[in-house]
Amino acid sequence: MAWQGVEIEIEVPCAEGQTHPVRLRFTGWGEFEVAYNPCEELLGPVFARMAACTHYLHEAFPEAFHDDTDLKRRLVEAFGAAGAPAIPALIQALGDSHSAVRRAAATRATDHATCLTGRVRHSAVRRAAATRALLHANSQGDSHSAVRRAAAEALGAIGDPQAVPPLIQALGDDWDDVRRAAAEALGAIGDPQAVPPLIQALGDDWDDVRRAAAEALVKIGTPAVPALIQALGDSGWDVRRAAAEALVKIGAPAVPALIQALGDSGWDVRRAAAEALGKLGDPQAVPALIQALGDGDRAVRRAAAEALGAIGDPQAVPPLIQALRDDWDAVRRAAAEALGDLGDPQAIPALIQALGDSDRDVRCAAAEALGDLGDPQAIPALIQALGDRSENVRRAAAEALGDLGDPQAVPALIQALGDYRDVRRAAAEALVKIGTPAVPALIQALGDRSENVRRASAEVLVRIGAPAVPPLIQALGDSDRDVRRAAAEALGAIGDPQAIPALIQALGDSDRDVRRAAAEALGKLGDPQAVPALIKALRDWRSENVRRAAAWALGNLGDPQAVPALIKALGDSDRAVRRAAAWALGAIGDPQAVPPLIQALRDDWDAVRRAAAEALVKIGTPAVPALIQALGDYRDDVRRAAQQAIQQIKTKQSQTKRP
Repeated sequence: MAWQGVEIEIEVPCAEGQTHPVRLRFTGWGEFEVAYNPCEELLGPVFARMAACTHYLHEAFPEAFHDDTDLKRRLVEAFGAAGAPAIPALIQALGDSHSAVRRAAATRATDHATCLTGRVRHSAVRRAAATRALLHANSQGDSHSAVRRAAAEALGAIGDPQAVPPLIQALGDDWDDVRRAAAEALGAIGDPQAVPPLIQALGDDWDDVRRAAAEALVKIGTPAVPALIQALGDSGWDVRRAAAEALVKIGAPAVPALIQALGDSGWDVRRAAAEALGKLGDPQAVPALIQALGDGDRAVRRAAAEALGAIGDPQAVPPLIQALRDDWDAVRRAAAEALGDLGDPQAIPALIQALGDSDRDVRCAAAEALGDLGDPQAIPALIQALGDRSENVRRAAAEALGDLGDPQAVPALIQALGDYRDVRRAAAEALVKIGTPAVPALIQALGDRSENVRRASAEVLVRIGAPAVPPLIQALGDSDRDVRRAAAEALGAIGDPQAIPALIQALGDSDRDVRRAAAEALGKLGDPQAVPALIKALRDWRSENVRRAAAWALGNLGDPQAVPALIKALGDSDRAVRRAAAWALGAIGDPQAVPPLIQALRDDWDAVRRAAAEALVKIGTPAVPALIQALGDYRDDVRRAAQQAIQQIKTKQSQTKRP
């Protein structure tokens, strides 16, 4: 179908200062005919020629069109919506005097790049014409960077190789957006002649330009590899890094050239090549990387060891074992790490020997590698490494022993619980992994002289959980009071009901801290069979801490049979016990506690008064009459507490009634 143009409606002046709309059909840039004029219907064709609107359209409108940017942008959008037949008109628009129009036309040309490259009749002609127009717009002659950027993007979408030289020139544009668009366009075109300037663009000041240049080189692919290899030795670190990343993204086609680069005269090129080969993970690089373990530069040897570990080929094991004797500690460390990754048992003797290396990082890597290998023959050496002068080595040895999971390491790991924090944590994790076989020694460690060891042992026993419960119950009868106390605390944390009878019995222990720990544990376990024993513990005259713990436990259990004893405890000589009793009575919520709790509002200690008021609020409505009566109390603090409690009860009730 022949090109019919696009229609745009505009407002035009007519008779007596009035205006009205007309529709114009544009078939080119500034080329139009009148599609509809209402005056022709009213006046007829002959008289309409004399109308003011007709004179305006033929005489004044062409000049008005030249200055009307909004209209021209509307026209560009209409041409863009019309598709391929409108492309010649869009090309004409690229020569418009207004930058906003040129930018819009270039963008629309980009949108129709597929039409320009072969889906429409005479596309080769249109493509060539569009390319020429866009090349002109892309040149530095256009003073607006947005137009140059849009033109570069369109040229990339069109993909015509004749655009490559000006796009290369645009890589030096003053505006970073233009340089980025030029790099992206060169990547889309994929012409190898763009490789050297794109390599240079890897050192651009703006990261988006560098990223676009790197991605363009990846798109160009194999033809870019030699120049990228050469760029590995560039003086700019950002160029070297971007070149290496591009080679890794190019992938397999880059491997032969990277292998060859291991023999380059520049050490930084050899190092970067080894690193890239490690990331690519291609086994064909293994022989060359093994040879690179003997490179004259230590950074290259380290990179080669790391790459061999990443590739994971077992033929690298003997040369990596040899590398454990390298002069440079970083190479030895990389070799140890690589041997751990490879997991070959033949490396174990050499790694055990490396635990005695002069460098702590090498010893640390050797310990970690031995843990990864998981061979029991390393256990004695790793136990010895728990005494290393370096905290990091001790931590790594503890972690490795945990991975191995052998009970013979338990005594040494328990001793390590007294070490610095990271070592303690690693030793504790190791003991948890060993599990049940570690329990007897851990229980014994509950009585250790070191507080860190005691605390960490208890924490480990709690984490081991159910398997530790029977020995912990037995430990409640230990001769050492610290062991008994820690056992009670651990049993409370584990929460196993089978411990309840033993914990009830422990409420009668000769040591007050053991009795307190037993009461707290029973409160956590929450079994009602403990209530009578805990009520009895409320009368433990030898320790206020036991009485306080018993009150808390009874409140936690929530059994009403404890209420009389707790009411009595409101008169305890120790204020902490009185506060705990008030809290417990609130937790149980029995109305018979209201009068004594009102009385407790007069307590000498504010914390007791506060706990009593909170308890009355929890009891709620049954407490209101007594609280109202307390409003007439002679003491101001009692009246104030009663008033606040009543208000809080009302607030709770209103919140409960809300839907």
